[in-house]
Amino acid sequence: MTINNYQKHFKFFIILIYAVGVAGLSLPASRELFQTLTPLNLLMMSGILFVFHRPWNGKTIALFAGIALAGFFAELAGVQTGLVFGDYGYGQTLGLQISGTPLLIGINWLILIYMVFHLLQDLQMHRTLKILLGALIMVSYDLLLEPVAIQLDFWNWQGGAIPLQNYVAWFAISVVFLSLLSLSSYRSENKVSNILLGSQFSFFLILNLTL
Repeated sequence: MTINNYQKHFKFFIILIYAVGVAGLSLPASRELFQTLTPLNLLMMSGILFVFHRPWNGKTIALFAGIALAGFFAELAGVQTGLVFGDYGYGQTLGLQISGTPLLIGINWLILIYMVFHLLQDLQMHRTLKILLGALIMVSYDLLLEPVAIQLDFWNWQGGAIPLQNYVAWFAISVVFLSLLSLSSYRSENKVSNILLGSQFSFFLILNLTL
């Protein structure tokens, strides 16, 4: 029996974890504890996502590593210069940092790009349209994420306002990463990817209403 036989259990587990996370972060008494668990949750969900990924080969590993590293260095450049996303700085919620940039932020870029690409890969439309649609989904995700991220000390913007530059950068970087996957003729099979993406969207949508 392979792990794919347990896919229904893992799907339920993902939904449950995010439901508990919403409750824990919405209640002031437990918010700080759940904030400290954020890096663990990101690592755990990344692990579950990639356990279900097929196929694994050298090209896949190179693509994933390239996106994760590029995502990290884009954020590093953003923090250090303010020229990518705007003037912002990371708080402590996302864990260990190098030069003010969380080590896990590249993993976060990777799993988001992965899930969005997986969601759209079988749509019958031109490659360019799929890439642009995927980038719009990424920006929509960030629109939900930003207010919550500020409340939970993921990061903070100078002056308190989220600049339009941030969303333009999200769109442009997403186009680059999605194009990389598309032009490499990459495909993925994953039984939990769409559930995880939907759970994350729902998680941030509800927290926008409860925080």
